[in-house]
Amino acid sequence: MADAVTKPVWVWAAGAVEPVRCGSFTWREGLGEFTYDRDFMASDGATPLDPVNLPFTRALRPHRETRQKGLFGVLRDASPEGYGLSMLENIEGRALNPMDRLEVSLGDGVGAIEVCDDIQRKVAFQPIPLDHCLERLADTPEGVAPSRVVRDLHGVVGTTLGGERPKLTVTHRGQLWIAKLQDRGDAPNSPLREYLAMRSARACGVDAAAVEFWRAGLHQVVAVQRFDRLVRDDQRVLRHVFASAHTMLRLDSAATRGDPQRSYPYLCAELQRWCGADGADVLGMKRELWRRMAFNAICGNGDDHPRNHGVLCAAGRWSLSPAYDIAPYITFGGSLAMSITRGGHMQAARWALLRDCETFGYSEEEGQHFIDQAIGTLMHTWEAERSALGYKADDAPTPTPETWLDAAPPADLAPKRRPRARRR
Repeated sequence: MADAVTKPVWVWAAGAVEPVRCGSFTWREGLGEFTYDRDFMASDGATPLDPVNLPFTRALRPHRETRQKGLFGVLRDASPEGYGLSMLENIEGRALNPMDRLEVSLGDGVGAIEVCDDIQRKVAFQPIPLDHCLERLADTPEGVAPSRVVRDLHGVVGTTLGGERPKLTVTHRGQLWIAKLQDRGDAPNSPLREYLAMRSARACGVDAAAVEFWRAGLHQVVAVQRFDRLVRDDQRVLRHVFASAHTMLRLDSAATRGDPQRSYPYLCAELQRWCGADGADVLGMKRELWRRMAFNAICGNGDDHPRNHGVLCAAGRWSLSPAYDIAPYITFGGSLAMSITRGGHMQAARWALLRDCETFGYSEEEGQHFIDQAIGTLMHTWEAERSALGYKADDAPTPTPETWLDAAPPADLAPKRRPRARRR
Protein backbone atom coordinates (compact mmCIF):
# COMPACT_ATOMS: atom_id res chain seq x y z
CA MET A 1 0.00 0.00 0.00
CA ALA A 2 1.26 3.51 -0.86
CA ASP A 3 2.46 5.78 1.94
CA ALA A 4 -0.08 8.13 3.45
CA VAL A 5 -0.05 11.78 2.36
CA THR A 6 -1.29 14.61 4.58
CA LYS A 7 -2.27 18.09 3.40
CA PRO A 8 -3.91 21.09 5.06
CA VAL A 9 -7.54 21.87 4.28
CA TRP A 10 -8.58 25.47 3.70
CA VAL A 11 -12.01 27.12 3.64
CA TRP A 12 -13.43 30.55 2.90
CA ALA A 13 -15.62 31.16 5.94
CA ALA A 14 -18.89 33.09 5.69
CA GLY A 15 -18.20 36.69 4.66
CA ALA A 16 -14.44 36.13 4.32
CA VAL A 17 -12.37 36.94 1.23
CA GLU A 18 -9.28 35.04 2.42
CA PRO A 19 -9.08 31.32 3.24
CA VAL A 20 -8.27 29.97 6.68
CA ARG A 21 -6.89 26.59 7.57
CA CYS A 22 -9.70 24.47 9.02
CA GLY A 23 -8.08 21.03 9.35
CA SER A 24 -5.93 18.36 7.75
CA PHE A 25 -6.68 15.51 5.38
CA THR A 26 -4.65 12.30 5.26
CA TRP A 27 -5.08 9.97 2.30
CA ARG A 28 -3.88 6.57 1.26
CA GLU A 29 -5.51 4.43 -1.41
CA GLY A 30 -8.97 3.49 -0.13
CA LEU A 31 -8.85 5.41 3.16
CA GLY A 32 -9.17 9.10 3.99
CA GLU A 33 -9.02 10.73 7.41
CA PHE A 34 -10.02 14.30 8.20
CA THR A 35 -9.41 16.20 11.45
CA TYR A 36 -10.63 19.71 12.25
CA ASP A 37 -8.18 22.18 13.77
CA ARG A 38 -9.34 23.02 17.28
CA ASP A 39 -8.63 26.72 16.74
CA PHE A 40 -10.92 26.71 13.70
CA MET A 41 -13.80 25.07 15.54
CA ALA A 42 -13.47 27.64 18.33
CA SER A 43 -13.43 30.62 15.96
CA ASP A 44 -16.41 32.94 15.58
CA GLY A 45 -18.93 31.79 12.98
CA ALA A 46 -17.15 28.51 12.21
CA THR A 47 -19.39 25.87 10.63
CA PRO A 48 -18.68 22.25 9.58
CA LEU A 49 -17.64 21.62 5.99
CA ASP A 50 -20.39 18.99 5.90
CA PRO A 51 -22.94 19.06 8.76
CA VAL A 52 -23.95 15.41 8.29
CA ASN A 53 -20.77 13.53 7.41
CA LEU A 54 -18.15 15.88 8.92
CA PRO A 55 -19.82 17.42 11.99
CA PHE A 56 -17.94 19.15 14.80
CA THR A 57 -17.32 16.70 17.67
CA ARG A 58 -15.45 16.71 20.95
CA ALA A 59 -13.74 13.45 20.12
CA LEU A 60 -10.11 13.53 19.05
CA ARG A 61 -10.60 10.70 16.58
CA PRO A 62 -10.48 11.75 12.91
CA HIS A 63 -13.44 11.29 10.58
CA ARG A 64 -12.80 8.32 8.27
CA GLU A 65 -13.95 7.63 4.69
CA THR A 66 -13.53 4.43 2.69
CA ARG A 67 -15.83 5.14 -0.27
CA GLN A 68 -14.74 7.06 -3.36
CA LYS A 69 -11.18 5.76 -2.89
CA GLY A 70 -11.05 7.45 0.50
CA LEU A 71 -12.14 10.93 -0.62
CA PHE A 72 -14.81 12.68 1.44
CA GLY A 73 -17.73 13.91 -0.62
CA VAL A 74 -17.19 17.67 -0.16
CA LEU A 75 -13.51 17.21 -1.00
CA ARG A 76 -14.42 15.18 -4.08
CA ASP A 77 -16.79 17.99 -5.10
CA ALA A 78 -13.85 20.43 -5.01
CA SER A 79 -11.67 18.11 -7.09
CA PRO A 80 -11.38 18.25 -10.90
CA GLU A 81 -13.44 15.75 -12.85
CA GLY A 82 -14.26 15.01 -16.48
CA TYR A 83 -12.90 17.60 -18.89
CA GLY A 84 -11.01 19.49 -16.18
CA LEU A 85 -9.22 16.35 -14.99
CA SER A 86 -8.35 15.26 -18.51
CA MET A 87 -6.81 18.66 -19.21
CA LEU A 88 -4.76 18.65 -16.00
CA GLU A 89 -3.46 15.14 -16.63
CA ASN A 90 -2.54 16.12 -20.18
CA ILE A 91 -0.61 19.11 -18.85
CA GLU A 92 1.10 17.07 -16.12
CA GLY A 93 1.82 14.17 -18.48
CA ARG A 94 0.72 11.57 -15.95
CA ALA A 95 -2.27 10.08 -14.19
CA LEU A 96 -3.10 12.02 -11.03
CA ASN A 97 -4.14 10.41 -7.77
CA PRO A 98 -6.78 12.21 -5.66
CA MET A 99 -4.23 14.21 -3.66
CA ASP A 100 -2.33 15.25 -6.80
CA ARG A 101 -5.58 16.47 -8.36
CA LEU A 102 -6.40 18.61 -5.35
CA GLU A 103 -2.90 20.13 -5.26
CA VAL A 104 -2.32 20.96 -8.94
CA SER A 105 -5.84 22.14 -9.78
CA LEU A 106 -6.50 25.84 -10.24
CA GLY A 107 -8.38 28.00 -7.81
CA ASP A 108 -11.63 27.91 -9.79
CA GLY A 109 -13.19 24.74 -8.38
CA VAL A 110 -16.77 24.72 -7.19
CA GLY A 111 -17.39 25.83 -3.63
CA ALA A 112 -15.03 27.25 -1.02
CA ILE A 113 -12.75 24.35 -0.02
CA GLU A 114 -9.15 23.70 -1.08
CA VAL A 115 -6.86 20.82 -0.08
CA CYS A 116 -3.27 21.81 -0.83
CA ASP A 117 0.09 22.92 0.50
CA ASP A 118 0.33 25.98 -1.78
CA ILE A 119 -2.85 27.91 -0.99
CA GLN A 120 -1.44 31.19 -2.35
CA ARG A 121 -1.36 29.75 -5.87
CA LYS A 122 -5.07 29.03 -5.57
CA VAL A 123 -5.81 32.51 -4.21
CA ALA A 124 -3.84 34.10 -7.05
CA PHE A 125 -6.00 32.53 -9.77
CA GLN A 126 -7.34 35.20 -12.13
CA PRO A 127 -10.01 34.38 -14.73
CA ILE A 128 -9.94 36.06 -18.12
CA PRO A 129 -12.63 38.42 -19.43
CA LEU A 130 -15.36 36.73 -21.45
CA ASP A 131 -14.75 39.18 -24.33
CA HIS A 132 -11.18 37.86 -24.61
CA CYS A 133 -12.50 34.32 -24.90
CA LEU A 134 -15.04 35.30 -27.57
CA GLU A 135 -12.43 37.20 -29.61
CA ARG A 136 -10.07 34.24 -29.56
CA LEU A 137 -12.83 31.84 -30.60
CA ALA A 138 -13.94 34.12 -33.42
CA ASP A 139 -10.40 34.01 -34.86
CA THR A 140 -10.10 30.23 -34.51
CA PRO A 141 -10.10 28.43 -37.87
CA GLU A 142 -12.23 25.40 -38.61
CA GLY A 143 -10.69 22.15 -37.41
CA VAL A 144 -9.10 23.56 -34.23
CA ALA A 145 -10.70 21.99 -31.16
CA PRO A 146 -12.21 24.43 -28.63
CA SER A 147 -10.37 22.51 -25.90
CA ARG A 148 -7.12 23.68 -27.49
CA VAL A 149 -8.39 27.25 -27.40
CA VAL A 150 -9.21 26.92 -23.70
CA ARG A 151 -5.69 25.66 -22.95
CA ASP A 152 -4.06 28.53 -24.83
CA LEU A 153 -6.26 31.38 -23.67
CA HIS A 154 -4.37 34.04 -21.77
CA GLY A 155 -2.14 31.60 -19.94
CA VAL A 156 -5.01 29.45 -18.69
CA VAL A 157 -3.59 25.96 -18.29
CA GLY A 158 -6.56 24.03 -17.00
CA THR A 159 -9.72 24.10 -14.95
CA THR A 160 -11.00 22.45 -11.81
CA LEU A 161 -14.57 22.39 -13.07
CA GLY A 162 -16.23 19.06 -13.87
CA GLY A 163 -18.38 17.98 -16.80
CA GLU A 164 -17.33 16.74 -20.21
CA ARG A 165 -17.60 19.92 -22.30
CA PRO A 166 -14.66 22.39 -22.63
CA LYS A 167 -15.20 25.23 -20.18
CA LEU A 168 -13.44 27.93 -18.23
CA THR A 169 -14.21 30.53 -15.59
CA VAL A 170 -14.48 34.06 -17.02
CA THR A 171 -15.37 37.54 -15.81
CA HIS A 172 -18.51 39.16 -17.23
CA ARG A 173 -20.68 42.03 -16.03
CA GLY A 174 -18.53 42.32 -12.92
CA GLN A 175 -19.13 38.73 -11.78
CA LEU A 176 -17.74 35.24 -12.44
CA TRP A 177 -19.33 32.98 -15.05
CA ILE A 178 -18.60 29.55 -16.51
CA ALA A 179 -18.24 29.66 -20.29
CA LYS A 180 -19.08 26.33 -21.95
CA LEU A 181 -18.02 25.59 -25.52
CA GLN A 182 -19.11 23.18 -28.22
CA ASP A 183 -16.44 20.50 -28.63
CA ARG A 184 -15.83 18.09 -31.46
CA GLY A 185 -17.94 15.00 -30.84
CA ASP A 186 -20.67 16.92 -28.98
CA ALA A 187 -24.23 16.68 -30.21
CA PRO A 188 -25.02 19.56 -32.63
CA ASN A 189 -25.75 22.94 -31.03
CA SER A 190 -25.22 21.72 -27.47
CA PRO A 191 -24.56 25.22 -26.03
CA LEU A 192 -27.67 26.56 -27.78
CA ARG A 193 -29.89 23.78 -26.41
CA GLU A 194 -28.57 24.26 -22.88
CA TYR A 195 -29.26 28.00 -23.10
CA LEU A 196 -32.81 27.41 -24.35
CA ALA A 197 -33.47 24.83 -21.61
CA MET A 198 -32.15 27.06 -18.81
CA ARG A 199 -34.16 30.03 -20.04
CA SER A 200 -37.27 27.88 -20.33
CA ALA A 201 -36.74 26.51 -16.82
CA ARG A 202 -36.71 30.02 -15.37
CA ALA A 203 -39.86 30.87 -17.30
CA CYS A 204 -41.53 27.80 -15.72
CA GLY A 205 -40.73 28.96 -12.19
CA VAL A 206 -37.54 26.95 -11.62
CA ASP A 207 -34.75 28.75 -9.73
CA ALA A 208 -32.17 28.39 -12.51
CA ALA A 209 -28.87 30.26 -12.71
CA ALA A 210 -28.60 33.18 -15.13
CA VAL A 211 -27.36 32.26 -18.62
CA GLU A 212 -26.24 34.13 -21.74
CA PHE A 213 -25.43 32.92 -25.26
CA TRP A 214 -23.00 34.08 -27.97
CA ARG A 215 -21.83 33.08 -31.40
CA ALA A 216 -18.10 33.61 -31.93
CA GLY A 217 -17.14 32.80 -35.51
CA LEU A 218 -17.88 29.12 -35.98
CA HIS A 219 -18.35 28.53 -32.26
CA GLN A 220 -21.24 28.68 -29.79
CA VAL A 221 -20.74 29.67 -26.16
CA VAL A 222 -23.23 29.44 -23.30
CA ALA A 223 -22.21 31.14 -20.05
CA VAL A 224 -23.72 30.28 -16.67
CA GLN A 225 -23.30 32.75 -13.82
CA ARG A 226 -21.50 31.24 -10.82
CA PHE A 227 -23.69 31.22 -7.72
CA ASP A 228 -20.89 29.93 -5.47
CA ARG A 229 -18.92 33.16 -5.97
CA LEU A 230 -19.79 36.81 -5.38
CA VAL A 231 -17.47 39.59 -6.54
CA ARG A 232 -17.74 42.55 -4.19
CA ASP A 233 -17.47 46.18 -5.24
CA ASP A 234 -13.81 46.17 -4.18
CA GLN A 235 -13.23 43.17 -6.51
CA ARG A 236 -12.59 40.79 -3.63
CA VAL A 237 -14.40 37.46 -4.02
CA LEU A 238 -16.70 35.79 -1.49
CA ARG A 239 -17.07 32.02 -1.80
CA HIS A 240 -19.77 29.65 -0.58
CA VAL A 241 -19.18 26.04 0.45
CA PHE A 242 -20.93 23.60 -1.88
CA ALA A 243 -21.99 19.96 -1.56
CA SER A 244 -23.37 17.98 -4.48
CA ALA A 245 -26.35 15.67 -4.25
CA HIS A 246 -23.82 12.88 -4.82
CA THR A 247 -22.29 13.86 -1.48
CA MET A 248 -25.64 14.34 0.26
CA LEU A 249 -26.79 10.87 -0.83
CA ARG A 250 -23.47 9.32 0.30
CA LEU A 251 -22.94 7.67 -3.05
CA ASP A 252 -19.78 5.82 -3.98
CA SER A 253 -17.93 6.69 -7.18
CA ALA A 254 -19.17 3.36 -8.60
CA ALA A 255 -22.85 4.33 -8.21
CA THR A 256 -24.56 4.26 -11.60
CA ARG A 257 -27.98 4.88 -13.11
CA GLY A 258 -30.47 2.61 -11.36
CA ASP A 259 -28.70 2.63 -8.00
CA PRO A 260 -31.55 2.86 -5.43
CA GLN A 261 -29.82 5.73 -3.61
CA ARG A 262 -29.80 7.88 -6.77
CA SER A 263 -33.26 9.11 -5.98
CA TYR A 264 -35.16 12.41 -5.89
CA PRO A 265 -37.26 11.26 -2.90
CA TYR A 266 -34.07 10.37 -1.00
CA LEU A 267 -32.57 13.74 -1.92
CA CYS A 268 -35.76 15.39 -0.67
CA ALA A 269 -35.24 13.71 2.71
CA GLU A 270 -31.60 14.82 2.79
CA LEU A 271 -32.66 18.43 2.28
CA GLN A 272 -34.40 18.16 5.65
CA ARG A 273 -31.20 16.89 7.30
CA TRP A 274 -28.85 19.38 5.65
CA CYS A 275 -31.00 22.49 5.53
CA GLY A 276 -33.59 22.07 8.27
CA ALA A 277 -31.87 24.06 11.01
CA ASP A 278 -32.71 27.58 12.20
CA GLY A 279 -36.20 27.73 10.75
CA ALA A 280 -35.14 27.47 7.11
CA ASP A 281 -37.88 27.10 4.50
CA VAL A 282 -37.17 23.46 3.75
CA LEU A 283 -40.68 22.94 2.39
CA GLY A 284 -39.97 25.61 -0.21
CA MET A 285 -36.74 23.80 -1.14
CA LYS A 286 -38.56 20.48 -1.48
CA ARG A 287 -41.16 22.05 -3.73
CA GLU A 288 -38.39 23.62 -5.81
CA LEU A 289 -36.70 20.22 -6.14
CA TRP A 290 -39.95 18.70 -7.41
CA ARG A 291 -40.31 21.47 -10.01
CA ARG A 292 -36.78 20.75 -11.25
CA MET A 293 -37.47 17.04 -11.44
CA ALA A 294 -40.69 17.72 -13.32
CA PHE A 295 -39.03 20.18 -15.68
CA ASN A 296 -36.21 17.72 -16.43
CA ALA A 297 -38.87 15.16 -17.34
CA ILE A 298 -40.83 17.64 -19.44
CA CYS A 299 -37.83 18.93 -21.44
CA GLY A 300 -36.19 15.51 -21.81
CA ASN A 301 -33.06 16.09 -19.74
CA GLY A 302 -31.80 12.59 -18.99
CA ASP A 303 -28.48 13.96 -17.68
CA ASP A 304 -29.90 15.05 -14.32
CA HIS A 305 -27.38 12.98 -12.34
CA PRO A 306 -26.51 13.69 -8.68
CA ARG A 307 -23.56 15.94 -9.51
CA ASN A 308 -25.97 18.28 -11.30
CA HIS A 309 -27.79 19.12 -8.05
CA GLY A 310 -26.42 20.52 -4.81
CA VAL A 311 -26.65 22.77 -1.77
CA LEU A 312 -24.78 25.92 -0.73
CA CYS A 313 -23.76 27.21 2.68
CA ALA A 314 -24.11 30.99 2.88
CA ALA A 315 -23.86 32.90 6.17
CA GLY A 316 -23.69 29.57 7.98
CA ARG A 317 -26.99 28.24 6.58
CA TRP A 318 -27.43 25.53 3.97
CA SER A 319 -29.94 25.84 1.15
CA LEU A 320 -30.68 24.31 -2.24
CA SER A 321 -28.45 25.83 -4.91
CA PRO A 322 -29.88 27.23 -8.15
CA ALA A 323 -30.24 24.75 -11.00
CA TYR A 324 -27.09 24.97 -13.10
CA ASP A 325 -26.88 22.23 -15.74
CA ILE A 326 -30.09 21.51 -17.65
CA ALA A 327 -29.14 20.11 -21.04
CA PRO A 328 -31.84 17.99 -22.71
CA TYR A 329 -30.87 15.24 -25.11
CA ILE A 330 -31.67 15.52 -28.82
CA THR A 331 -33.02 11.98 -28.63
CA PHE A 332 -34.49 11.36 -25.20
CA GLY A 333 -34.85 7.77 -24.00
CA GLY A 334 -37.79 8.51 -21.71
CA SER A 335 -36.12 8.15 -18.30
CA LEU A 336 -34.22 10.39 -15.92
CA ALA A 337 -30.84 9.66 -14.34
CA MET A 338 -32.35 9.59 -10.83
CA SER A 339 -35.38 7.76 -9.51
CA ILE A 340 -38.59 9.79 -9.50
CA THR A 341 -40.64 7.61 -7.13
CA ARG A 342 -39.91 5.95 -3.81
CA GLY A 343 -40.33 2.65 -5.63
CA GLY A 344 -37.34 3.42 -7.85
CA HIS A 345 -39.19 4.26 -11.08
CA MET A 346 -37.19 6.51 -13.41
CA GLN A 347 -39.72 6.86 -16.24
CA ALA A 348 -40.22 10.53 -17.21
CA ALA A 349 -43.98 10.19 -17.19
CA ARG A 350 -46.83 12.13 -15.64
CA TRP A 351 -47.90 9.20 -13.45
CA ALA A 352 -44.40 8.90 -11.98
CA LEU A 353 -44.08 12.63 -11.28
CA LEU A 354 -47.40 12.64 -9.44
CA ARG A 355 -47.08 9.34 -7.60
CA ASP A 356 -45.08 10.71 -4.64
CA CYS A 357 -45.46 14.46 -5.20
CA GLU A 358 -46.89 14.87 -1.67
CA THR A 359 -43.43 13.96 -0.37
CA PHE A 360 -42.21 17.21 -1.92
CA GLY A 361 -45.12 19.28 -0.66
CA TYR A 362 -47.18 19.21 -3.86
CA SER A 363 -50.74 17.94 -4.05
CA GLU A 364 -51.71 15.91 -7.12
CA GLU A 365 -53.89 18.75 -8.32
CA GLU A 366 -51.05 21.27 -7.97
CA GLY A 367 -48.68 18.90 -9.71
CA GLN A 368 -51.05 18.37 -12.61
CA HIS A 369 -51.44 22.12 -12.97
CA PHE A 370 -47.68 22.74 -12.95
CA ILE A 371 -47.03 20.05 -15.57
CA ASP A 372 -49.75 21.39 -17.88
CA GLN A 373 -48.58 24.97 -17.51
CA ALA A 374 -44.89 24.07 -17.87
CA ILE A 375 -45.45 22.20 -21.14
CA GLY A 376 -46.98 25.27 -22.75
CA THR A 377 -44.42 27.64 -21.24
CA LEU A 378 -41.50 25.47 -22.32
CA MET A 379 -42.67 25.28 -25.93
CA HIS A 380 -43.42 29.02 -26.16
CA THR A 381 -40.18 30.14 -24.47
CA TRP A 382 -37.97 27.69 -26.38
CA GLU A 383 -39.31 28.81 -29.74
CA ALA A 384 -39.26 32.53 -28.88
CA GLU A 385 -35.69 32.45 -27.52
CA ARG A 386 -34.45 30.37 -30.46
CA SER A 387 -36.01 32.77 -32.95
CA ALA A 388 -34.55 35.80 -31.13
CA LEU A 389 -31.06 34.31 -31.59
CA GLY A 390 -31.66 33.80 -35.32
CA TYR A 391 -31.83 30.00 -35.28
CA LYS A 392 -34.36 27.79 -37.02
CA ALA A 393 -36.39 24.86 -35.71
CA ASP A 394 -34.03 22.35 -37.33
CA ASP A 395 -31.08 23.81 -35.40
CA ALA A 396 -32.60 23.06 -31.98
CA PRO A 397 -35.96 21.28 -32.27
CA THR A 398 -38.47 22.08 -29.56
CA PRO A 399 -38.88 19.16 -27.11
CA THR A 400 -42.00 17.07 -27.61
CA PRO A 401 -42.87 15.92 -24.07
CA GLU A 402 -46.20 14.40 -25.08
CA THR A 403 -44.25 11.52 -26.63
CA TRP A 404 -43.03 10.32 -23.22
CA LEU A 405 -45.03 12.12 -20.51
CA ASP A 406 -48.24 10.23 -21.28
CA ALA A 407 -46.65 6.77 -21.12
CA ALA A 408 -48.67 4.28 -19.10
CA PRO A 409 -47.40 2.98 -15.73
CA PRO A 410 -46.11 -0.59 -15.43
CA ALA A 411 -48.88 -3.20 -15.33
CA ASP A 412 -47.64 -4.53 -11.99
CA LEU A 413 -47.43 -1.12 -10.27
CA ALA A 414 -48.62 -1.38 -6.67
CA PRO A 415 -51.55 0.82 -5.64
CA LYS A 416 -50.54 4.24 -4.41
CA ARG A 417 -50.39 4.54 -0.65
CA ARG A 418 -52.20 7.54 0.74
CA PRO A 419 -50.80 9.35 3.80
CA ARG A 420 -52.51 8.35 7.03
CA ALA A 421 -54.80 10.94 8.56
CA ARG A 422 -53.50 12.39 11.81
CA ARG A 423 -55.32 11.45 14.98
CA ARG A 424 -56.95 14.30 16.75
